[in-house]
Amino acid sequence: MKAMYLAPIALALALAGCGGKESYAVGGSVTGLKFSGMELTNGSDKVAVQPAADGSAVRFTFPKSIDYGDEYEIVIKNPAHQTCGPAISGGLKGSAGYTETIDVALVCSVNTHKLIGTVTGLNVAGLVIINGNGSEYTIEKDATSFTYTDAIPSQSSYGLVVLKQPAGKSCTIANGTGVMEDDDVKNIAITCVPA
Repeated sequence: MKAMYLAPIALALALAGCGGKESYAVGGSVTGLKFSGMELTNGSDKVAVQPAADGSAVRFTFPKSIDYGDEYEIVIKNPAHQTCGPAISGGLKGSAGYTETIDVALVCSVNTHKLIGTVTGLNVAGLVIINGNGSEYTIEKDATSFTYTDAIPSQSSYGLVVLKQPAGKSCTIANGTGVMEDDDVKNIAITCVPA
């Protein structure tokens, strides 16, 4: 075979032996996602993640793969009413090829808020309030305000009621029922009058 044909063949074989750069898909899973609006960014690459109808974990994969040795860093835009983060500290960034696959585990939890209000006319002990099947909360004599013990998940209903009346008093709760939004409820008013 003539030398002029051997050089291109040798070059082709050498390139085939080296191969191209290996590329890696950047993906992972999200556990606890209940509301829409989550968006993940890796550089200029973005992917929207929607909750599963049955509440199970969902998978995501960025549209663009990255080359061996390239770094990734995922930035989270939280969904409505939730806060999300990595299941493992430092799990949002790394470099391709450090592990066999890039599988980032994310966890979301529903934000919680407090029930806060005022108290008037409570000059004796013994008033106990409760929210559904939640904790019993005793409001002390001469209290002028309260913060209910249990935090309430966003978008959950609440309903404070008087569980035990103080001796000689009749106490009522105004604005004690509703659906928790994305901030503490601060307009609850407990008024106690002689029974």
